[in-house]
Amino acid sequence: MMKLAWCFVFLLVLNSNPSEYFTYEDHPVLTWEDFKGVPPQNARHFASVNTGIAYSYEVKILNGDFHLSYEVESQFYPQLSWKKNIQESSRDLLAHEQLHWDISEVYARKLRTALSKYQPRKSYKTDLNEIFQKIESERRKLQKQYDRETNHGINKEEQARWYIKIKEQLFKTTHL
Repeated sequence: MMKLAWCFVFLLVLNSNPSEYFTYEDHPVLTWEDFKGVPPQNARHFASVNTGIAYSYEVKILNGDFHLSYEVESQFYPQLSWKKNIQESSRDLLAHEQLHWDISEVYARKLRTALSKYQPRKSYKTDLNEIFQKIESERRKLQKQYDRETNHGINKEEQARWYIKIKEQLFKTTHL
């Protein structure tokens, strides 16, 4: 029996190595106390959430057959998430940042689904990286689209539309 193990963690972080994080499973609803970072001096927005998705996997080769086991999680980085005014407690702004967190969870679930359908083969390292990169690219694209269409939460009508859209996606992916 041959056993191969690989671990990959892909984060959407800006030139930093966060040591503190929590997962969506452990802490799905954000509070302002979760935002412990310092805003950059040139920050144009009132708040910023920093999230990512991570996965690890193990491949065992038994009698020439590849067997994959994996774990996937969405992660929130408190030290990299911030709001400008510590005294401010805007529910609307927090709701906007919450949906960014929810979007990362939706894509963690999509990654779980993709990995569950994957049949490992000799090129599994490349294959798994391609699966992750495709889903991560879609996640980043949706995060940007969300900010663009809601004008970072300022457009209340679009914010309400996105709230429904993301909550529906969370519901549809509940068992993934």
